[in-house]
Amino acid sequence: MRISIVVIALFLISDLSAQVIDDSTKVVYGFNTISFTTEYNLLNNIDNYHIIDTSIYLYERQSYVNSSGRKFQNLGNLGTALFPIYHPTRPLIGRTSGLDAYAKYAIEPSEIKYYDTKSPFIKAFLFAGGGNRNLIDISFSRNINASWNIGFDLKLTTVNKQLAPQNQTDRQVIGTSFAAYTHYKHPKIPYQFLFNYSSMNHNVFELGGARPSLDSLELDFFLFDNVLLRLDEAQNRIKITNWHFYHSFQPKDQFQVYHIFNYRKEIASYQDAAGAIGVGNYDLYRDFYNDFLLDEDATNEEYIFTTTSNEVGLKGNLSSLFYRFYARLKTIDWKYLLYDPEEKTVETYLGALVRFKWKEKFTITGNIEYLLGGEFQLEGNLSSDLLTVNYTAKRVNVPFIFSDYFGNHHEWHNDFDPIFSNELSGQINLNFKLIEIKPKAKFTTYTNFIYFDEEINPTQSNKGLLLSSFGGDINVRILNGKGEGWHFEHEAYYTNVSGGASNAVRVPQLFVNARYFWRGKWFKDFIPVEIGIDGHARTAYFANAYAPEIQQFYLQNTQEAFGYVATDLFLNMQIDKFFLSLKWTHFNQSQNGGYIVTPNYPGQPRVFDIIIKWLFFD
Repeated sequence: MRISIVVIALFLISDLSAQVIDDSTKVVYGFNTISFTTEYNLLNNIDNYHIIDTSIYLYERQSYVNSSGRKFQNLGNLGTALFPIYHPTRPLIGRTSGLDAYAKYAIEPSEIKYYDTKSPFIKAFLFAGGGNRNLIDISFSRNINASWNIGFDLKLTTVNKQLAPQNQTDRQVIGTSFAAYTHYKHPKIPYQFLFNYSSMNHNVFELGGARPSLDSLELDFFLFDNVLLRLDEAQNRIKITNWHFYHSFQPKDQFQVYHIFNYRKEIASYQDAAGAIGVGNYDLYRDFYNDFLLDEDATNEEYIFTTTSNEVGLKGNLSSLFYRFYARLKTIDWKYLLYDPEEKTVETYLGALVRFKWKEKFTITGNIEYLLGGEFQLEGNLSSDLLTVNYTAKRVNVPFIFSDYFGNHHEWHNDFDPIFSNELSGQINLNFKLIEIKPKAKFTTYTNFIYFDEEINPTQSNKGLLLSSFGGDINVRILNGKGEGWHFEHEAYYTNVSGGASNAVRVPQLFVNARYFWRGKWFKDFIPVEIGIDGHARTAYFANAYAPEIQQFYLQNTQEAFGYVATDLFLNMQIDKFFLSLKWTHFNQSQNGGYIVTPNYPGQPRVFDIIIKWLFFD
């Protein structure tokens, strides 16, 4: 805390000093001299560049769980395993590893921003969280010339154990994510390319969760510093490397050709060398796992998943119509440390995307992708200022982790059928002077749904499954003549699970986010400010438990994640190019209480967080 305050003071003093020294000069570079685009925009001929985000709205939500609207469960700490609460359909129709509990912490090629800068641009971000939870993000970008931009992004994560830390440097998570990228657009020839390299090294000491001294003592879960743990020497190491290249050539205005190359390698290793370490009548190794197929004293496992893909396509604009036709060849290799389930496989895809935009009234998009062998994705979207409707039908291959596995604690060999899903969602946007109403609904059906059962065995149900969700947003504004005032924002959903396979999905019936804040400017309208409360509530449900040895969440019926209300107090402000958030996280949590986010894992205890972002344009 003291170090953070000193850093803030030095930042502000140096910034103010620069303003005094340069008071007589004209500021040339700033927010309006830099913009960015993405590969999605270039691939689909969306020409608009975006101005960088300078808003302080929702600035206090920086963790992945918070930024998603709390629609993921984790293990109660930053950088730990993630699981989507509402079971969205799988994004890819081909074979995947299924080891995605930590994949969200990697920098994906689709997330990279390609800038157009008039001067060197640096973004420095620091999250200094209570309990020694720290995130640092340094990004740099500059134009070599008007046609060529380069940049990089480096993210560092160091997070202490929130359960039973031994000292002030007792880490639970140590992670690094890096991306280097470039965008070149030839000044004379209609040719351009993107290239990026990204990597992630994410090390997590798996705690196994809290262990009460007696099953009846729920209070034991919230001792935090003095809690008993279920694992002692377990560790997951995840490494992801990605090479990506996109280029296109446009011989005519209505006709372009493009090619995309992507190489990705995922390595996940798990070690537990606890042996016969015992605490009282509990063995920190043998009492945690159900079976021992190779070694009763130590576990050492590794999974390697590699893909190489090439996509070629034709695209173009015909007045208000955009078209894209493509073919993709993808090579996949999946193996374990002691077991190689099959030879390399090759997947062949054919696809098409069509987008029609009528003035600024509405846009209709249709996409179909077919994988030779029977898997497919059919997607349609209607978007306008008043209404948004999405429909998706998918037939998806089962991830490898569900099909073939051999390790120290589990073994299975399954021949599951592809998963079929339909998803229909809609939203109406009603915006009045002082109130905004957005009714939403989503219906998702599954056939051949796959999951891990109570015994941590992969299971497929041949019965139907329907998730029905109703809700939306209601936002109320009370403003003065200058646009300052109170905002009362609400997001709420009611979800029902039905069908013969309904027991395979556990979701909270009611889910609510609420944010009450005052927005305005301080110090003679110089400093934009938001100050308020950010809250979340949900009803009780039997949330999925977590098996660290395979990075999978599975069904359980023994520990209910009871209903709770968690609230944060926050102050967000902007001082020129300097952004600051002060947040009292979960300030309403009692001294000896809390809530469960995942069975055996209590949620983040009450802490004070400082969030800083500083932008440099020259």
